Amino acid sequence: MQEFGITKAVVMSPPQPPPGFFDLPEFAAELRRHGDHFAFLGGGGTLNPLLHEHRDPDSVTPDVKQRFVALAHRLIDEGAIGFGEIAILHLSLVNRHPFEQVASTHPLLKALSAVADQRKVVIDLHMDPVAADSMQTPAALRVPPNPPTLAANVSGFEQLLAEHPGARFAWAHGGSDLTGNFTPALIGMLMDTYPNLFMSLRPLPPQGAANNPFGLRFYNLILTPSGISPDWLALLRRHSDRFVMGSDSFFLPATADPQSAPAQLGRGNQGRLTAAGMMLSLLPADLAVKIAYENPRSIYRI
Repeated sequence: MQEFGITKAVVMSPPQPPPGFFDLPEFAAELRRHGDHFAFLGGGGTLNPLLHEHRDPDSVTPDVKQRFVALAHRLIDEGAIGFGEIAILHLSLVNRHPFEQVASTHPLLKALSAVADQRKVVIDLHMDPVAADSMQTPAALRVPPNPPTLAANVSGFEQLLAEHPGARFAWAHGGSDLTGNFTPALIGMLMDTYPNLFMSLRPLPPQGAANNPFGLRFYNLILTPSGISPDWLALLRRHSDRFVMGSDSFFLPATADPQSAPAQLGRGNQGRLTAAGMMLSLLPADLAVKIAYENPRSIYRI
């Protein structure tokens, strides 16, 4: 954080599949000791596993919903400033990296949105967008664990945004896209329509996006060899109060399995953090200040 000039970070668990293994309780004591530097989103290791355990909406009984809602409230009561990372569609990128998918109209997502509306907090949402009825899984992604086709989720997401206008949704990882659908045009259309939609950005170093060790193909990059994409820059100007800077960085203890998915992805932390700084340096100063400092304070209320 000192190296990259980061004064405060919002940290969270990745969206873990069932059964989950760590979340806010494991970090609460340290967070209280370093409250000036960190804020925490809860649920990636508790709410998200429960959501995906009941990915079939018909399996959501009143008892399951009550347990889910009580857990969400407890996380806020224990100091979380919102919920995250919660997955609607999470593509598997590397070995042991989970594929996760639920309907964007899932009853537990609606219940979580109602809690976020009531408690006036953010939901950090991982949703690789599928705009059509379905699409073939991009060739760069392994099948399995990814399925051959991906189901639509954008129209359902619009229902979620419309039905819970008091909840703030921070759509994660804008600026580097794995499906080809995460376009400035789509984001702009949704932001024009739904004032409760926000976004955290994930710029990638252009060279690393083109030549990465996992053989992945990225689309709709915010950072290009010639600078910031003009389409992205126009979107950032139009909705200058909706974006924050994310890095999608993974931090693990020295004892972590080096072949685990977070460890593999964490080896790209330096490049992603460098790209975030590069992008901010290329923005007009007033826009950079909003994205780097002012917007996180107002959106996450930190």
